Amino acid sequence: MTVRVRFDKETREYAKSEGIKDSILKLTESALGEALENFHRRMIILAGETMKKATLAGILGGASAKIISSILDELVERKLRDESESRVEVLYATDALGQETFGRMRYEEFRKHFDILAGDNINVTSVTFKHTRDILGRTYDLLVLDLSYDFSPNDLGRIIETIRGGGLIFVLANPFEKWKNMWTGFHKSLVTPPYTIDDVKKRFNRRLIRKFEEHEGIYIINAETQKILKGSKNEKKQAKLPEREKVEVPEDIKFPKELYNLCLTNGQVNVLKALEELIEKDGMVVLTADRGRGKSVSVGIGSIGLAVMAKKRRVRIVITAPELENVQSLFRFAKKSLQKLGYKPKVIEENGLIKEIYAKGIGLRYYPPTQGYKMNADIYVIDEAAGIHVPILHKYLNKPRVIYSSTIHGYEGAGRGFSVKFLKKAKEKREFREIHLSVPIRYGNNDPLERWLFDVLLLDAEPVELTEEDYELIRKKEVYFEKPDLDDWFENDREDLRHFVGIYVLAHYRNRPSDVALLADAPHHEARILRLKNGKIVCAVQVAKEGGIPKKEIEKMVKGYKPRGNIIPDMMVKHHYAKEFARLKGYRVVRIATHPDAMNMGLGSRALELLIQEASKDGLDWVGSGFGASEELIRFWIRNGFAVVHLSPSRNPVSGEYTAIVVKPISKKAQSIVKTAHNEFRIRLTEWLGDTHRDLEPEIARWLFETPFGEAVEYPLNLTPVQRKRLEMFVGKVLTYDTVLDAVKPIVKLYFLDGWMKPYLDERQVHLLIYRVLQAHTWEETANLINRSPMFTMIEVRDIIRGLWYYYKHIIK
Repeated sequence: MTVRVRFDKETREYAKSEGIKDSILKLTESALGEALENFHRRMIILAGETMKKATLAGILGGASAKIISSILDELVERKLRDESESRVEVLYATDALGQETFGRMRYEEFRKHFDILAGDNINVTSVTFKHTRDILGRTYDLLVLDLSYDFSPNDLGRIIETIRGGGLIFVLANPFEKWKNMWTGFHKSLVTPPYTIDDVKKRFNRRLIRKFEEHEGIYIINAETQKILKGSKNEKKQAKLPEREKVEVPEDIKFPKELYNLCLTNGQVNVLKALEELIEKDGMVVLTADRGRGKSVSVGIGSIGLAVMAKKRRVRIVITAPELENVQSLFRFAKKSLQKLGYKPKVIEENGLIKEIYAKGIGLRYYPPTQGYKMNADIYVIDEAAGIHVPILHKYLNKPRVIYSSTIHGYEGAGRGFSVKFLKKAKEKREFREIHLSVPIRYGNNDPLERWLFDVLLLDAEPVELTEEDYELIRKKEVYFEKPDLDDWFENDREDLRHFVGIYVLAHYRNRPSDVALLADAPHHEARILRLKNGKIVCAVQVAKEGGIPKKEIEKMVKGYKPRGNIIPDMMVKHHYAKEFARLKGYRVVRIATHPDAMNMGLGSRALELLIQEASKDGLDWVGSGFGASEELIRFWIRNGFAVVHLSPSRNPVSGEYTAIVVKPISKKAQSIVKTAHNEFRIRLTEWLGDTHRDLEPEIARWLFETPFGEAVEYPLNLTPVQRKRLEMFVGKVLTYDTVLDAVKPIVKLYFLDGWMKPYLDERQVHLLIYRVLQAHTWEETANLINRSPMFTMIEVRDIIRGLWYYYKHIIK
């Protein structure tokens, strides 16, 4: 079916009365026609300094909304929108909507003209960037995106993807030459002591502007002169509406047909068929897709299918994802599926986001990743799995019925990292069905704005491929440490930038678009790389320069003030009262990652070694880092000579790990301060393990006690004459452990506070002391830890304490 894409006489006359050129109206008609015919999105940049850009957005947006409103029935008939979407949905996003703000003034100017032209069958939603979580899972026909002052790249990625095919995006921007050189609110957030706004770079916005100019499907208008700076090649006055691929529902389905009728692609049908296998038997299904392919929607529909077909009166489904906002599409379609089947679902929200859905005999509830696996449920759904730490993903592997769903390319995802880090090992533990969705549902294939978004935000970045020759160079340690020119990387769009970011993506870091902007513009962030002689990047390091804080700022820190971007100095001042440390300068390693195909070849350690050499040469005082305290990472940093100085009191809700901070001192002044802080931390840990960190894994705790300095902590530990006698009776098998704990604990503390000359204990014995003595777990729990009987465990502990007592009894007073 062909529809006319031409503004009516009333619109043209109104536009003329407001001084709008006919060429601008024709460009908008052509853009809308292209969008409708291809089921793509189109973007029109309105660049100017005055309210004229808001005026243009109101007139052009209102006229476009009227055309879309006139063809809603045809769009529904071709399944280009849902039958329940009976109005044209318009989103206006800006940095501020408060009274007397420029953002509010532009919004009111837009509405003044838009409301005159758009008609009645329109719904306008306004949102500030701070509250874009509220629009997740929703779909809009038109977007007015006000980038005149403040926005973060995270906002950009989140908002653009809410626009359906056939829709237009109007961007309110400053003139490009002004925009390239201006500071935004995002830039102001990057200022950290001792830097000022003058030190902040403007690389990201310049990259954004260049990508506007390079990509197809984006048109640029000077809002002041109405000159078209980048226009459409074809004038389009009508559009032939496309049809979606014909969805074929198999005859041998088990889920109700009403659920299959919600599918928009055959890929979604395949997902439901795969999930049907979980009705009769336990199993695991893995679903992967790029953004906008209907992955979460399919899981939402399929979850309800499993619930209604279960042979139980009550079905409980645990939903987890890195953030509650990640599963809003899943919840919305679960709700819609229940309604299609005649249920009346009860929805419970938290801060405007769906958290729970209940219907007769069915319950779906969101839990953070670190809690979900602890809950009793019939089905476990892990969405956006690429953003969840691998050890947590493994916690769900033993669940009878489990569904993993993950974005491959997108700011929630981790590229091939999910496959590289998790699925490879998962295949060793259990069989599962894997499905990939490739056809978009919100817009058509090859949408130019999707290509633009992936390019500008590096959402599809991947590392360079390695050959056997490259591995030989790595084995010979023929690598070069380099500080790349970020001006060159960003200004000239070097492939090195994609390869650098791609290493982080596959290293399973949670990557967000703002991470790229942070690297681009933050004055204290820099990149380092290990490069082969053929130019290939095999290790990526991002560092933040910290310290050098003025004395006045330090005094404020003692009283609770937290300076931006100075994580390690702030911790040292607050937790160790080391005010002088804040004056020292150092590098905090924000990220360090090795090419995924060159792991365990010594590249990470080599990069750290060369970074420390550089820091020493440049007169810095220390190098440090903060990270999730897994056994692998703690061991890596300790073996590279770093000292642990802090452990967070609570676990990260997504990774499930405590955050550790490590420092390697370089200058003499730093050595004295760090050594004292490290010893203080070891003393604290002996107490924290019995309380705050009682659930810390003993294999991690044992590495936290390790010292790069090799010396024992000078910490007074005393035993009374009676305690010494009782301890002798315990090792002589007269008294039991439970009656002499007060005497045993000082001996165990002495062992963990000792230096390199302490008695040798194997790993199991070390874990036993931590788990039973310092963390005070029961004999039954401790026996389970080492897979032995409680009696064997009691004897083992007594034997260990006997050896320690004979070694230390001449030392302890």
